[in-house]
Amino acid sequence: MTDSAQTHDIPHPFKLENLQPGKPDPRGRIVRDILWSMPDFKIFKTDVGISPIFSDESEVAAGQKDAYFAMGDGIAEFNHLIHAMRPIWPVRVLLAGQSDSPAARARNHYERELARCIAQALSGKIEEARSALARLHDRLGARVSNRGRITHLVVNTALVTLVIICSLIVVWSDSDFEFGYNIKELAVAVMMGSVGALFSTSVRLRSMEVDPTVSLWMHIVYSIQRVLVGALGALILYFGFRSGIVTGLFQPLAETAPPLAETTVEGAADATAQPFDIYWLSFVSILAGFSEQLVPNLLESKTSDMDSVNENASSEPVPAPQVNTETTPAADGTDVGDREDGQNATPQGATPIFDSSRGS
Repeated sequence: MTDSAQTHDIPHPFKLENLQPGKPDPRGRIVRDILWSMPDFKIFKTDVGISPIFSDESEVAAGQKDAYFAMGDGIAEFNHLIHAMRPIWPVRVLLAGQSDSPAARARNHYERELARCIAQALSGKIEEARSALARLHDRLGARVSNRGRITHLVVNTALVTLVIICSLIVVWSDSDFEFGYNIKELAVAVMMGSVGALFSTSVRLRSMEVDPTVSLWMHIVYSIQRVLVGALGALILYFGFRSGIVTGLFQPLAETAPPLAETTVEGAADATAQPFDIYWLSFVSILAGFSEQLVPNLLESKTSDMDSVNENASSEPVPAPQVNTETTPAADGTDVGDREDGQNATPQGATPIFDSSRGS
């Protein structure tokens, strides 16, 4: 018999003795278990949560309702946390019908503790019930937070392992990238950036601030996001070095690796044509992945520099062109201003803006 088919069996008026496991409660919900039973109230469990049923005497029931409503905020927060303890739906499908699983046992424990707190409130010990509920909330919040930390570490490890495998496949292959990038250096940067993100998560795992009120799916999303930040940060820093925009402290030493910028007489070789030292590139990529703020701060600094240059360029007045009134003797003994062909000589050491010998 289905749950909906049993709702017509609700007795009127509903008495305490009518509340039994497997039968409907006053609202038609099937009672799964009775967690606390006293002569003038009961606390029971349905599929939607924990609920009390009050005394059959109206005056006693009115006092019990006031005490229960006084606990409303704490009970609502507890229910939110206990809902966050639920495993994600693939795990729920695998554990369907297994009431003795660790997650089910933990949930039953906390629900019975909540029933005890409600029983204290209905018995007139409201302050004791509030204190007990606050301690229960803290314990449950710590448990949910620890599960979130474990989720971060497990997801990070799995994702970084996948990135390492894919990067090694790229490094060991002989394929060339059609856009001209050094695909093997890109793979090393992404791989080591994700390793840096995993190391950062591992180092601060115990002190990591985790919101216990968010769902497990959100913890998984945050974990993926952390690895992406590390990999993309290393990739952006790599492009900064390759372009020559980022130099200075991170520049590899000349005796250990090729310098970032090197030109010949013909100008045929530059920083983009030389491979980076693999150990230097790995360390810098790990550093970019470890620190979440390194690359964002670097980009903000470069953006501020560009904004300052643009503001200075727009605020400076354009100088008026200067007319040279002095005359310079030409090779034929005449002054430049007196040349019949109207051509002026270029001052010694200056680069002409227009060169007639190059054509129009």
